[in-house]
Amino acid sequence: MKNYNSKGIISLKGPYNMVYRICVIEYTLWEDETFKYKFTPNYAVIDLLDAKYFQGIPGLDLDAKKDVYIRTENVPVFISERVPQENREDFFDLLKEVEMDYMDPILYLIRTKKQYSGDNLFVEAYQEKEIVNINDFDINLNNNSLIKEILKNICLGNDVLANDQIINDDNRKEIYKLLLGIYSRSIESRKTLQKRGIEKAKEEHKYKGRKPINVDVLKFLDLSDKVEKKKMSPRSAASELGISIDKYYRFKKQIKNNNYIVKENIK
Repeated sequence: MKNYNSKGIISLKGPYNMVYRICVIEYTLWEDETFKYKFTPNYAVIDLLDAKYFQGIPGLDLDAKKDVYIRTENVPVFISERVPQENREDFFDLLKEVEMDYMDPILYLIRTKKQYSGDNLFVEAYQEKEIVNINDFDINLNNNSLIKEILKNICLGNDVLANDQIINDDNRKEIYKLLLGIYSRSIESRKTLQKRGIEKAKEEHKYKGRKPINVDVLKFLDLSDKVEKKKMSPRSAASELGISIDKYYRFKKQIKNNNYIVKENIK
């Protein structure tokens, strides 16, 4: 019997806005309309998070430490809380918003801009686990940026090769705690110095407040076009522009409402 399958990764943002990929989610639909959901938790990444950031995946008893959780002919709580059902009046409008003709729950969660209010979980497009080599990182990175890059990959669940040593699921938590402590101390030290600088500037009446981040409009239009054509994700576009995902959508709305005028220099 033929079937349709889609796959994504349940993720969240934790300390210092780093993304933690905590569980693979799969959806299979057969010709006779029977269906199945499969959850594969990444406990090595989940164990990095404390209760402040992660309170579990709705509908799953992660304390049981099962390798896989399967729901057959039963819509999981994680899906029912986030994905609109066909009996909603605006069901087809919501599909249109994400450029879909039919409901694929996983693809919908990957594409939607709406965030469920009950927790901070979201779904990303599926990506295989990687082995990254720190020798491939930008050689111009300072120590703090290098630590951040290693931490980022640890949180994504990737393995990190550092000369003849490897960071993997066997030592992920220990290395994470060590590097996060160093990185946190560096960030807090920088904040302290910045605060002192601001206070001194205020005393000397030189402080003008935080300058807004300027967005390269033409680059924004180019990247947003790639997003529309599904060549890149909104988060990747925002990252390349050096802005938050919230600012990306605000700026997009400004342009759509003609509140931002693009001027071209005619030579």
